[in-house]
Amino acid sequence: MRACDKPTRREFMLDALAILGGGTGIGATLATLGGLGGSANAHAANLSGYRALVCVYLSGGNDSFNLILPTDTAGYATYATARQTLAVAQTAALPITPLHSDGHTYGLHPSVPELQTLFAAGHLAIQANVGTLLAPTTRAMVRAGTGLPPQLYSHGDQSLQWMTGRPESRLPLGWGGQVADLLQAANASNGLSMNISISGNNVYQTGTSTLPYSVDAYGGVIAFNGLQSYQPNQQVSGFQDLLTQSSADTNLIVQAGGADMAQAQHLYGLMNSAIGTAATLTTTFPNTDLGRQLQWVAKLISARSALGAGRQIFFVQMGGFDTHNNQLQSQPQLFAALSQALSAFYNATVELGVASNVTSFTMSEFGRTLTSNNGGTDHGWGSHHLVIGGAVNGGDIYGAMPDLTLGGTDDADGNGRIIPTTSTYQYAGALGTWLGAASSDVATLFPNLAHFTAGTPALLTA
Repeated sequence: MRACDKPTRREFMLDALAILGGGTGIGATLATLGGLGGSANAHAANLSGYRALVCVYLSGGNDSFNLILPTDTAGYATYATARQTLAVAQTAALPITPLHSDGHTYGLHPSVPELQTLFAAGHLAIQANVGTLLAPTTRAMVRAGTGLPPQLYSHGDQSLQWMTGRPESRLPLGWGGQVADLLQAANASNGLSMNISISGNNVYQTGTSTLPYSVDAYGGVIAFNGLQSYQPNQQVSGFQDLLTQSSADTNLIVQAGGADMAQAQHLYGLMNSAIGTAATLTTTFPNTDLGRQLQWVAKLISARSALGAGRQIFFVQMGGFDTHNNQLQSQPQLFAALSQALSAFYNATVELGVASNVTSFTMSEFGRTLTSNNGGTDHGWGSHHLVIGGAVNGGDIYGAMPDLTLGGTDDADGNGRIIPTTSTYQYAGALGTWLGAASSDVATLFPNLAHFTAGTPALLTA
């Protein structure tokens, strides 16, 4: 099309599709090309009240072995020997008292006093040593190279495996998306996805019939801005013509694209209207990227009734955890930002009266090595994770804390790559069950769950 030509409806359609598919975050397909089947209605039939999961993804691979560390004499000595110059001082660790003891005492990194408070109050639980596993795995199996997930220690592969919850599968379907496929009918039939991302498109929230709707942490609900450039008057005319006539076009792509854009326009209006009903919170959020993301999650939870939401899954993300160097300098800042934002968000759920209805949890592609390389750590495997909320049976550590002896039974290769003892199947299964997925559906979503003992339902109050 020449610059002086008036765009045809079809040409405008193709230009607009490029905008919609270019990461603008409108996220407006939302099952308009397929819809949800009857199974979703069946799975949502007995759901009542409101519940939400908030996934806090720690991008880069969080070194959680400095976030939670042993503080008793023997345990700390083993830890300090393995961690070398990266060890947190024994006297600096913030003490915690888990409800059940494994013979050791534990503390948190000195930068997370807010997490210490949440743990003591019973609102934070630690899920110990989670990672991608196909079946329970021993050091002998690792050394023989048998029964291992593919592409261990790779950012991209391990991120995909965590987000799908299924290391054996290469399908880009996230477990949050697939749980939403089952439960979407618990929400109003207004076209809005159960899954809302404050950090762009992601595999975790992508299901067979569900895609995430994106909201920007800085700009809020994202408008369709494709009409603000060249020849805006003609483009507006073409856009309105497209919306009213595309259904009659013989080109199926034009038909579908017109329906998508009409849906995007509808959802933009719905979201803006709903946000106008959100409560003004007195809770102060930190002025950080994660703080702003979680503040938007709180605002959208406040607007849940206007959105017609009985179930929601949110995704936020914090970067910087790929600490190959300068870890002693960067880690305190990372942990402090994480602690402050998670605490503020929990306080906001208390203010909104939904603390027992909202569960936040961390994910990260892997842990890191216990040993140091150039002042930092390399890619690892198992990692500890945080679960926060009023329904969490907190103040305790779930699963088995690992032996931190270099070359010991839990060390995969002598560099402190810790072999997980809780699988992503168990972790995701417990969270999905709490949200409302039937146990039979969880077994179908995670078929390898049968290789493990029962998941961690005690982590959350049903």
